[in-house]
Amino acid sequence: MHGCRRLTPLLPDAKQILWGADGVCQFDVLSSMDSREAASHVRIVVKPYASALPLGCFSFAIGNALYSAFLLHWLPASEHKLLAVTLLSFVAPLESIACWMAFLSRDTGAATAMGIFAASWVAQGVVLLEFGAAPSPTIGVLLINLAVCLAIILFITYRGKPLLAVVIAFALLRTGAAAAVELGAKGPFPAIAAGLGFCVCLSAFYAGLALLVEDVKGKIMPFTLRSADAENAMAGSFEDQMSHVVNEAGVRHQL
Repeated sequence: MHGCRRLTPLLPDAKQILWGADGVCQFDVLSSMDSREAASHVRIVVKPYASALPLGCFSFAIGNALYSAFLLHWLPASEHKLLAVTLLSFVAPLESIACWMAFLSRDTGAATAMGIFAASWVAQGVVLLEFGAAPSPTIGVLLINLAVCLAIILFITYRGKPLLAVVIAFALLRTGAAAAVELGAKGPFPAIAAGLGFCVCLSAFYAGLALLVEDVKGKIMPFTLRSADAENAMAGSFEDQMSHVVNEAGVRHQL
C-alpha cells in the first residue's frame, strides 16, 4: 500500500480506509454493523452538470449538413480530405464530450446515442482521409448496424422525449440511405441520403435550441415535447430524482 495514508475511521466498528493519491487503495468493510445500520451511514454524492444534449444536437446537425453537402457535390470531391479532417477534429470530439457528460448526468440513452454517433463520425472520417470518397462496403455494413442501434434507441426514446425521437428517426432513415450508397446503390439514393441528412440537420438544430432554452430557463418548455419520465426529470421533486439512485450504475455493485 505504498503511497497511501491511513484515515481515522468515521464509522463505528469500521476497520480502516487507506487513501492514496489515485483514490481509495483499500476499504476494509464494517465488522459488526448490520446492513440497515451501515446503510444509515452511507452517503451518495450526486454532482450537478450542464445538459450535454444541446452540444450533441448542434454538432450532429453540423456533421450531417457537411456530409449531405458533399453527397450533393456542393463541396468538390477534391476536398474529401478537408471534410474528413473537419469531421475528426470538430464533429467527433464534440459528440464525444456530449457522450461523456451524458454518462455523468445519468442519461444512458443519450450517452449511448452520442457515443455511437461520435464513433461513426470517426470511422467515416478516417475512411475518407485514407481511402477517398469511393463507396465502401465496409462502411455500408457499419451503417446498417448503426441503423439497427438507432432503431433500438428510437424505441426507448419516443415515449419520454419525442423531440429527440424525431431527430433519431430522421437519422435512422438517413443512415439506411447512406448505407445503400456505400454498398453501391446508384440513381436517386445519394440525393435521398443527402435530403434526409438535411432533415436531420434541421431537426437537430431545432432540438438543440429547444433543449438549450429549456435548460437556461430551468423549467419545462412546451416546445421540447417532454412526457412521462422525461417530464418528471424536469418538474419532479428532489425525492423523485433520487428515488432510484441506489439501483443505478456506479452505486449498485454490478452493471
